Amino acid sequence: MFLCLLCFCVYTDDVMRSVLPLIALLAFVSVYANQQRVKISPGFFTGKDYLDMSDTEQRAYTTGEINGMLVAPFFGAPEENLNWLKTCTGKMSDEQVASIVGKFIREQPDQLQANLNVVTFNALREACRKQSN
Repeated sequence: MFLCLLCFCVYTDDVMRSVLPLIALLAFVSVYANQQRVKISPGFFTGKDYLDMSDTEQRAYTTGEINGMLVAPFFGAPEENLNWLKTCTGKMSDEQVASIVGKFIREQPDQLQANLNVVTFNALREACRKQSN
């Protein structure tokens, strides 16, 4: 009886050593699989297109982009994800926002060929982070 119990304990220990990494891997995969991936469409313009716009067009573009981001909850985005944008840009003028985007593109030439919708988001995100520090 003692020998059977000893064999069972050794067997159980070996199985647990083999199965535990598998359980951990499955847990990791299921958590990773549940993370939402987001695909951003290219939009209509590039950073270069923005620099080629008149001041009025730049102000209109950035105003429209912010308005578009603010209605993201209509498409299922959590409203709390917009708090930083509301807080940061709420008291900015259209000229200030347009200036932020233009400066971001001029200081980072790799942004000239990038999609303007993403460039604008990144420019605002960076400026707002600096502003809050």
